[in-house]
Amino acid sequence: MRKTIYLIITLCFPAIFQPLTAQPYTLEACRQMSLENNALLKEMKIGEEISRQMKKQALTYFFPNISAFGMGFQASNPIVSLDLGMLGSMALLKDGVLVSAMAVQPVFMGGKIFYSTKLADTGIRASELFTAQKKDEVLAKTDEYFWLLYSLYEKRKTVAVMQQVLDSLYKDVQQAVNAGILGQNEVLKVKLQQHTLSTKNVELENGIFLANMALARQMGLPVDSVDHFVITSPEDLLINDPIQYFLEPSAVLSLRTEYKLLDMGVRAATLEKKIETASYMPQVGVGAFYYYENLLDKNNWNGAVMAAVRVPISDWARGSYAIRQKKLEESKAQIRREDGHQQLLMQIRQAWGSFVESYQKYLLAELTVDESQENARLNETYYRAGTVSLTELLAARGFLQESQDKRIDAIRDYQVAKSIYLQVTGR
Repeated sequence: MRKTIYLIITLCFPAIFQPLTAQPYTLEACRQMSLENNALLKEMKIGEEISRQMKKQALTYFFPNISAFGMGFQASNPIVSLDLGMLGSMALLKDGVLVSAMAVQPVFMGGKIFYSTKLADTGIRASELFTAQKKDEVLAKTDEYFWLLYSLYEKRKTVAVMQQVLDSLYKDVQQAVNAGILGQNEVLKVKLQQHTLSTKNVELENGIFLANMALARQMGLPVDSVDHFVITSPEDLLINDPIQYFLEPSAVLSLRTEYKLLDMGVRAATLEKKIETASYMPQVGVGAFYYYENLLDKNNWNGAVMAAVRVPISDWARGSYAIRQKKLEESKAQIRREDGHQQLLMQIRQAWGSFVESYQKYLLAELTVDESQENARLNETYYRAGTVSLTELLAARGFLQESQDKRIDAIRDYQVAKSIYLQVTGR
Protein backbone atom coordinates (compact mmCIF):
# COMPACT_ATOMS: atom_id res chain seq x y z
CA MET A 1 0.00 0.00 0.00
CA ARG A 2 2.80 2.43 0.94
CA LYS A 3 4.67 1.64 -2.28
CA THR A 4 1.51 2.37 -4.26
CA ILE A 5 1.03 5.77 -2.56
CA TYR A 6 4.70 6.65 -3.10
CA LEU A 7 4.42 5.74 -6.80
CA ILE A 8 1.29 7.88 -7.21
CA ILE A 9 2.94 10.91 -5.55
CA THR A 10 6.06 10.45 -7.64
CA LEU A 11 4.10 10.35 -10.89
CA CYS A 12 1.72 13.20 -10.01
CA PHE A 13 4.22 15.54 -8.36
CA PRO A 14 7.63 14.84 -9.88
CA ALA A 15 8.91 18.32 -9.08
CA ILE A 16 8.93 17.46 -5.39
CA PHE A 17 11.71 14.93 -5.93
CA GLN A 18 13.80 17.05 -8.29
CA PRO A 19 16.77 19.02 -6.94
CA LEU A 20 16.20 22.72 -6.56
CA THR A 21 18.01 24.95 -9.01
CA ALA A 22 18.84 28.57 -8.35
CA GLN A 23 17.25 31.39 -10.29
CA PRO A 24 19.91 33.05 -12.47
CA TYR A 25 20.95 36.45 -11.14
CA THR A 26 20.89 39.45 -13.44
CA LEU A 27 23.33 42.33 -13.05
CA GLU A 28 20.63 44.50 -11.48
CA ALA A 29 19.68 41.74 -9.05
CA CYS A 30 23.31 41.36 -8.00
CA ARG A 31 23.65 45.10 -7.46
CA GLN A 32 20.41 45.29 -5.47
CA MET A 33 21.34 42.37 -3.22
CA SER A 34 24.78 43.86 -2.64
CA LEU A 35 23.21 47.11 -1.44
CA GLU A 36 20.86 45.23 0.87
CA ASN A 37 23.09 42.48 2.27
CA ASN A 38 26.74 43.49 1.95
CA ALA A 39 28.52 43.21 5.32
CA LEU A 40 30.52 46.41 4.82
CA LEU A 41 27.36 48.47 4.18
CA LYS A 42 25.70 46.98 7.26
CA GLU A 43 28.71 48.08 9.27
CA MET A 44 28.50 51.58 7.80
CA LYS A 45 24.81 51.79 8.77
CA ILE A 46 25.79 51.03 12.37
CA GLY A 47 28.35 53.84 12.12
CA GLU A 48 25.54 56.23 11.11
CA GLU A 49 23.52 55.20 14.15
CA ILE A 50 26.56 55.78 16.40
CA SER A 51 26.81 59.33 15.03
CA ARG A 52 23.14 59.96 15.78
CA GLN A 53 23.59 58.74 19.33
CA MET A 54 26.55 61.09 19.76
CA LYS A 55 24.36 64.02 18.72
CA LYS A 56 21.68 63.01 21.22
CA GLN A 57 24.36 62.87 23.88
CA ALA A 58 25.53 66.40 22.97
CA LEU A 59 21.96 67.72 23.22
CA THR A 60 21.66 66.56 26.83
CA TYR A 61 24.15 69.26 27.89
CA PHE A 62 21.50 71.90 27.16
CA PHE A 63 19.39 70.59 30.05
CA PRO A 64 19.98 71.11 33.77
CA ASN A 65 22.38 68.81 35.55
CA ILE A 66 20.36 67.32 38.41
CA SER A 67 21.95 65.29 41.17
CA ALA A 68 20.89 63.89 44.52
CA PHE A 69 22.90 62.94 47.57
CA GLY A 70 22.04 61.00 50.66
CA MET A 71 24.02 59.87 53.68
CA GLY A 72 23.34 58.33 57.05
CA PHE A 73 25.78 57.24 59.76
CA GLN A 74 25.94 55.64 63.18
CA ALA A 75 29.25 56.08 65.07
CA SER A 76 30.41 53.87 67.93
CA ASN A 77 31.52 57.02 69.75
CA PRO A 78 30.48 60.64 69.22
CA ILE A 79 32.47 62.28 66.45
CA VAL A 80 32.66 65.56 68.38
CA SER A 81 33.18 65.65 72.15
CA LEU A 82 33.38 69.03 73.95
CA ASP A 83 34.77 69.51 77.45
CA LEU A 84 32.77 72.31 79.09
CA GLY A 85 34.71 72.33 82.32
CA MET A 86 32.47 72.68 85.35
CA LEU A 87 29.45 72.28 83.09
CA GLY A 88 30.55 68.82 82.17
CA SER A 89 30.99 67.54 78.59
CA MET A 90 28.91 67.45 75.40
CA ALA A 91 28.89 64.67 72.79
CA LEU A 92 27.81 65.50 69.23
CA LEU A 93 27.35 63.68 65.94
CA LYS A 94 26.97 60.13 67.11
CA ASP A 95 24.40 59.51 64.38
CA GLY A 96 22.74 61.54 61.68
CA VAL A 97 21.07 61.78 58.30
CA LEU A 98 21.75 64.16 55.40
CA VAL A 99 19.78 64.25 52.12
CA SER A 100 20.15 66.88 49.39
CA ALA A 101 19.18 67.59 45.79
CA MET A 102 20.83 70.06 43.39
CA ALA A 103 20.09 71.36 39.89
CA VAL A 104 22.60 73.35 37.86
CA GLN A 105 21.70 74.97 34.53
CA PRO A 106 24.52 76.14 32.25
CA VAL A 107 23.62 79.57 30.89
CA PHE A 108 26.72 80.39 28.87
CA MET A 109 29.59 77.97 28.26
CA GLY A 110 31.45 80.06 25.72
CA GLY A 111 29.51 78.40 22.86
CA LYS A 112 31.06 75.00 23.55
CA ILE A 113 27.75 73.16 23.79
CA PHE A 114 26.37 74.88 20.69
CA TYR A 115 29.41 74.10 18.54
CA SER A 116 29.58 70.55 19.90
CA THR A 117 26.03 70.01 18.65
CA LYS A 118 26.99 71.42 15.25
CA LEU A 119 29.99 69.08 15.17
CA ALA A 120 27.71 66.15 15.97
CA ASP A 121 25.48 67.17 13.01
CA THR A 122 28.58 67.25 10.83
CA GLY A 123 29.52 63.79 12.06
CA ILE A 124 26.10 62.43 11.09
CA ARG A 125 26.36 63.95 7.62
CA ALA A 126 29.90 62.62 7.23
CA SER A 127 28.76 59.13 8.24
CA GLU A 128 26.01 59.26 5.62
CA LEU A 129 28.52 60.38 2.99
CA PHE A 130 30.94 57.60 3.96
CA THR A 131 28.08 55.11 3.55
CA ALA A 132 27.29 56.54 0.11
CA GLN A 133 30.98 56.27 -0.82
CA LYS A 134 31.09 52.64 0.29
CA LYS A 135 27.93 51.96 -1.71
CA ASP A 136 29.71 53.17 -4.84
CA GLU A 137 32.70 50.96 -4.05
CA VAL A 138 30.49 47.94 -3.37
CA LEU A 139 28.59 48.44 -6.64
CA ALA A 140 31.84 48.84 -8.58
CA LYS A 141 33.20 45.61 -7.07
CA THR A 142 29.92 43.83 -7.78
CA ASP A 143 30.09 44.90 -11.44
CA GLU A 144 33.71 43.76 -11.64
CA TYR A 145 32.91 40.28 -10.27
CA PHE A 146 29.80 39.99 -12.45
CA TRP A 147 31.64 40.77 -15.68
CA LEU A 148 34.53 38.53 -14.66
CA LEU A 149 32.05 35.69 -14.26
CA TYR A 150 30.45 36.62 -17.59
CA SER A 151 33.82 36.42 -19.36
CA LEU A 152 34.54 33.00 -17.84
CA TYR A 153 31.12 31.74 -18.96
CA GLU A 154 31.77 32.92 -22.51
CA LYS A 155 35.25 31.40 -22.58
CA ARG A 156 33.77 28.11 -21.42
CA LYS A 157 31.37 28.24 -24.38
CA THR A 158 34.30 28.91 -26.71
CA VAL A 159 36.22 25.95 -25.34
CA ALA A 160 33.16 23.71 -25.76
CA VAL A 161 32.82 24.73 -29.42
CA MET A 162 36.53 24.18 -30.06
CA GLN A 163 36.33 20.75 -28.41
CA GLN A 164 33.52 19.77 -30.78
CA VAL A 165 35.57 20.97 -33.73
CA LEU A 166 38.63 19.02 -32.59
CA ASP A 167 36.56 15.90 -31.94
CA SER A 168 35.25 16.06 -35.50
CA LEU A 169 38.74 16.73 -36.81
CA TYR A 170 40.12 13.82 -34.80
CA LYS A 171 37.67 11.45 -36.50
CA ASP A 172 38.68 12.71 -39.93
CA VAL A 173 42.39 12.41 -39.16
CA GLN A 174 41.94 8.94 -37.71
CA GLN A 175 40.16 7.85 -40.87
CA ALA A 176 42.97 9.31 -42.95
CA VAL A 177 45.54 7.42 -40.85
CA ASN A 178 43.61 4.20 -41.23
CA ALA A 179 43.55 4.77 -44.98
CA GLY A 180 47.30 5.31 -44.97
CA ILE A 181 47.04 8.92 -46.13
CA LEU A 182 48.42 10.48 -42.92
CA GLY A 183 50.91 9.33 -40.35
CA GLN A 184 50.21 8.55 -36.69
CA ASN A 185 51.96 11.74 -35.62
CA GLU A 186 49.07 13.73 -37.09
CA VAL A 187 46.70 12.03 -34.66
CA LEU A 188 49.02 12.93 -31.81
CA LYS A 189 48.94 16.58 -32.85
CA VAL A 190 45.15 16.63 -32.57
CA LYS A 191 45.24 14.80 -29.24
CA LEU A 192 47.76 17.29 -27.89
CA GLN A 193 45.41 20.14 -28.85
CA GLN A 194 42.53 18.32 -27.17
CA HIS A 195 44.54 17.92 -23.96
CA THR A 196 45.39 21.62 -24.04
CA LEU A 197 41.69 22.48 -24.29
CA SER A 198 40.86 20.09 -21.45
CA THR A 199 43.45 21.79 -19.25
CA LYS A 200 42.01 25.19 -20.12
CA ASN A 201 38.53 23.94 -19.29
CA VAL A 202 39.70 22.79 -15.84
CA GLU A 203 41.22 26.22 -15.23
CA LEU A 204 37.99 27.89 -16.31
CA GLU A 205 35.86 25.76 -14.00
CA ASN A 206 38.08 26.60 -11.05
CA GLY A 207 38.00 30.27 -11.98
CA ILE A 208 34.20 30.18 -12.19
CA PHE A 209 34.00 28.55 -8.77
CA LEU A 210 36.20 31.22 -7.19
CA ALA A 211 34.38 34.05 -8.97
CA ASN A 212 31.04 32.61 -7.81
CA MET A 213 32.22 32.75 -4.20
CA ALA A 214 33.53 36.31 -4.57
CA LEU A 215 30.29 37.58 -6.11
CA ALA A 216 28.13 35.65 -3.63
CA ARG A 217 30.03 37.13 -0.69
CA GLN A 218 29.64 40.58 -2.19
CA MET A 219 25.88 39.98 -2.35
CA GLY A 220 25.72 38.77 1.25
CA LEU A 221 25.14 35.11 0.33
CA PRO A 222 26.92 32.20 2.06
CA VAL A 223 30.04 31.19 0.13
CA ASP A 224 29.76 27.53 1.13
CA SER A 225 26.65 26.94 -0.98
CA VAL A 226 27.41 28.34 -4.45
CA ASP A 227 27.07 25.08 -6.37
CA HIS A 228 23.89 26.32 -8.07
CA PHE A 229 24.89 30.00 -8.19
CA VAL A 230 24.62 31.27 -11.77
CA ILE A 231 24.26 34.61 -13.49
CA THR A 232 22.48 35.52 -16.69
CA SER A 233 24.02 37.79 -19.26
CA PRO A 234 22.25 41.06 -20.08
CA GLU A 235 19.93 40.70 -23.05
CA ASP A 236 20.74 44.16 -24.41
CA LEU A 237 24.52 43.98 -24.23
CA LEU A 238 25.51 47.16 -26.05
CA ILE A 239 29.00 48.46 -26.72
CA ASN A 240 28.48 52.16 -27.33
CA ASP A 241 30.98 54.85 -28.16
CA PRO A 242 32.20 56.39 -24.85
CA ILE A 243 31.58 59.88 -26.22
CA GLN A 244 27.89 59.31 -25.47
CA TYR A 245 28.71 59.23 -21.74
CA PHE A 246 31.27 62.03 -21.63
CA LEU A 247 30.89 64.84 -19.10
CA GLU A 248 33.27 67.70 -18.41
CA PRO A 249 35.24 66.79 -15.26
CA SER A 250 34.95 70.24 -13.66
CA ALA A 251 31.17 70.21 -14.17
CA VAL A 252 30.63 66.97 -12.26
CA LEU A 253 33.25 67.44 -9.56
CA SER A 254 30.70 68.73 -7.03
CA LEU A 255 28.58 65.59 -7.57
CA ARG A 256 31.29 63.35 -6.12
CA THR A 257 30.80 62.05 -2.60
CA GLU A 258 34.52 62.50 -1.99
CA TYR A 259 34.20 66.20 -2.89
CA LYS A 260 31.51 66.65 -0.25
CA LEU A 261 33.57 64.74 2.32
CA LEU A 262 36.53 67.05 1.73
CA ASP A 263 34.31 70.07 2.41
CA MET A 264 32.94 68.30 5.48
CA GLY A 265 36.48 67.82 6.77
CA VAL A 266 37.16 71.56 6.60
CA ARG A 267 33.86 72.29 8.36
CA ALA A 268 34.69 69.80 11.14
CA ALA A 269 38.14 71.36 11.64
CA THR A 270 36.56 74.83 11.89
CA LEU A 271 34.07 73.64 14.49
CA GLU A 272 36.81 71.93 16.51
CA LYS A 273 38.70 75.23 16.56
CA LYS A 274 35.61 77.04 17.84
CA ILE A 275 35.04 74.40 20.51
CA GLU A 276 38.63 74.77 21.69
CA THR A 277 38.26 78.55 21.80
CA ALA A 278 35.02 78.23 23.78
CA SER A 279 36.84 76.16 26.43
CA TYR A 280 38.73 79.29 27.52
CA MET A 281 35.77 81.67 27.53
CA PRO A 282 33.95 82.77 30.73
CA GLN A 283 31.26 80.34 31.83
CA VAL A 284 28.03 81.24 33.60
CA GLY A 285 25.63 78.92 35.36
CA VAL A 286 22.71 79.12 37.77
CA GLY A 287 21.40 76.52 40.14
CA ALA A 288 19.36 75.65 43.18
CA PHE A 289 19.63 73.12 45.95
CA TYR A 290 17.52 71.87 48.80
CA TYR A 291 18.48 69.64 51.69
CA TYR A 292 17.28 67.92 54.83
CA GLU A 293 19.56 67.06 57.75
CA ASN A 294 19.25 65.56 61.16
CA LEU A 295 22.70 65.66 62.71
CA LEU A 296 21.93 67.14 66.11
CA ASP A 297 18.72 65.27 66.81
CA LYS A 298 16.70 67.97 65.11
CA ASN A 299 15.03 68.02 61.69
CA ASN A 300 16.28 70.87 59.51
CA TRP A 301 15.07 71.76 56.00
CA ASN A 302 16.75 74.43 53.92
CA GLY A 303 17.41 75.50 50.36
CA ALA A 304 19.10 78.16 48.28
CA VAL A 305 19.56 79.48 44.76
CA MET A 306 22.93 80.35 43.35
CA ALA A 307 24.76 81.79 40.36
CA ALA A 308 28.35 81.17 39.38
CA VAL A 309 30.79 82.75 36.96
CA ARG A 310 34.02 81.06 36.03
CA VAL A 311 36.79 82.97 34.25
CA PRO A 312 39.79 80.74 33.36
CA ILE A 313 42.43 83.49 33.62
CA SER A 314 45.45 81.27 34.15
CA ASP A 315 44.39 78.98 31.29
CA TRP A 316 44.46 81.71 28.65
CA ALA A 317 48.19 81.46 27.97
CA ARG A 318 48.05 77.66 27.70
CA GLY A 319 44.81 77.85 25.73
CA SER A 320 46.30 80.20 23.14
CA TYR A 321 48.67 77.45 22.03
CA ALA A 322 45.86 74.89 21.89
CA ILE A 323 43.81 77.28 19.73
CA ARG A 324 46.76 77.82 17.40
CA GLN A 325 47.05 74.05 17.00
CA LYS A 326 43.40 73.87 15.94
CA LYS A 327 43.95 76.70 13.47
CA LEU A 328 46.84 74.78 11.96
CA GLU A 329 44.64 71.68 11.74
CA GLU A 330 42.06 73.79 9.92
CA SER A 331 44.73 74.95 7.46
CA LYS A 332 45.76 71.34 6.89
CA ALA A 333 42.14 70.42 6.15
CA GLN A 334 41.92 73.24 3.60
CA ILE A 335 45.11 72.06 1.91
CA ARG A 336 43.77 68.49 1.81
CA ARG A 337 40.57 69.78 0.24
CA GLU A 338 42.35 71.65 -2.53
CA ASP A 339 44.70 68.75 -3.25
CA GLY A 340 41.76 66.34 -3.07
CA HIS A 341 39.93 68.33 -5.74
CA GLN A 342 42.91 67.97 -8.05
CA GLN A 343 43.14 64.24 -7.36
CA LEU A 344 39.44 63.82 -8.14
CA LEU A 345 39.89 65.64 -11.46
CA MET A 346 42.83 63.36 -12.27
CA GLN A 347 40.77 60.30 -11.35
CA ILE A 348 37.94 61.36 -13.66
CA ARG A 349 40.30 61.98 -16.56
CA GLN A 350 42.10 58.69 -15.93
CA ALA A 351 38.78 56.82 -15.87
CA TRP A 352 37.81 58.49 -19.15
CA GLY A 353 41.11 57.46 -20.74
CA SER A 354 40.64 53.86 -19.60
CA PHE A 355 37.07 53.89 -20.92
CA VAL A 356 38.14 55.11 -24.37
CA GLU A 357 41.04 52.65 -24.41
CA SER A 358 38.78 49.71 -23.58
CA TYR A 359 36.42 50.70 -26.41
CA GLN A 360 39.25 50.90 -28.93
CA LYS A 361 40.58 47.52 -27.79
CA TYR A 362 37.11 46.06 -28.26
CA LEU A 363 36.92 47.35 -31.84
CA LEU A 364 40.33 45.83 -32.58
CA ALA A 365 39.27 42.56 -30.96
CA GLU A 366 36.16 42.40 -33.13
CA LEU A 367 38.25 43.03 -36.23
CA THR A 368 40.73 40.34 -35.15
CA VAL A 369 37.95 37.80 -34.62
CA ASP A 370 36.53 38.47 -38.10
CA GLU A 371 39.94 38.03 -39.67
CA SER A 372 40.76 34.90 -37.65
CA GLN A 373 37.41 33.35 -38.57
CA GLU A 374 38.13 33.94 -42.23
CA ASN A 375 41.66 32.60 -41.76
CA ALA A 376 40.34 29.45 -40.07
CA ARG A 377 37.74 28.97 -42.79
CA LEU A 378 40.36 29.25 -45.56
CA ASN A 379 42.75 26.88 -43.80
CA GLU A 380 39.89 24.40 -43.37
CA THR A 381 39.20 24.59 -47.11
CA TYR A 382 42.87 24.33 -48.04
CA TYR A 383 43.36 21.40 -45.66
CA ARG A 384 40.48 19.55 -47.30
CA ALA A 385 42.11 20.29 -50.64
CA GLY A 386 45.48 19.06 -49.34
CA THR A 387 47.34 22.32 -49.86
CA VAL A 388 48.05 23.08 -46.17
CA SER A 389 49.21 20.82 -43.39
CA LEU A 390 47.34 19.78 -40.26
CA THR A 391 49.77 21.87 -38.21
CA GLU A 392 48.74 25.02 -40.06
CA LEU A 393 45.06 24.18 -39.59
CA LEU A 394 45.51 23.63 -35.86
CA ALA A 395 47.46 26.90 -35.61
CA ALA A 396 44.61 28.74 -37.35
CA ARG A 397 42.09 27.16 -34.96
CA GLY A 398 44.23 28.13 -31.99
CA PHE A 399 44.52 31.71 -33.21
CA LEU A 400 40.73 31.84 -33.63
CA GLN A 401 40.18 30.69 -30.05
CA GLU A 402 42.74 33.18 -28.77
CA SER A 403 41.12 36.05 -30.64
CA GLN A 404 37.68 35.08 -29.33
CA ASP A 405 39.02 35.03 -25.77
CA LYS A 406 40.53 38.49 -26.29
CA ARG A 407 37.19 39.79 -27.53
CA ILE A 408 35.48 38.40 -24.42
CA ASP A 409 38.13 40.08 -22.24
CA ALA A 410 37.64 43.31 -24.17
CA ILE A 411 33.88 43.22 -23.49
CA ARG A 412 34.54 42.64 -19.80
CA ASP A 413 37.10 45.44 -19.61
CA TYR A 414 34.74 47.81 -21.45
CA GLN A 415 31.85 47.14 -19.08
CA VAL A 416 34.06 47.55 -15.99
CA ALA A 417 35.60 50.74 -17.36
CA LYS A 418 32.14 52.08 -18.17
CA SER A 419 30.94 51.32 -14.65
CA ILE A 420 33.95 53.06 -13.12
CA TYR A 421 33.57 56.14 -15.34
CA LEU A 422 29.89 56.50 -14.49
CA GLN A 423 30.75 56.18 -10.81
CA VAL A 424 33.53 58.80 -10.80
CA THR A 425 31.26 61.24 -12.65
CA GLY A 426 28.59 60.95 -9.96
CA ARG A 427 26.15 58.73 -11.89
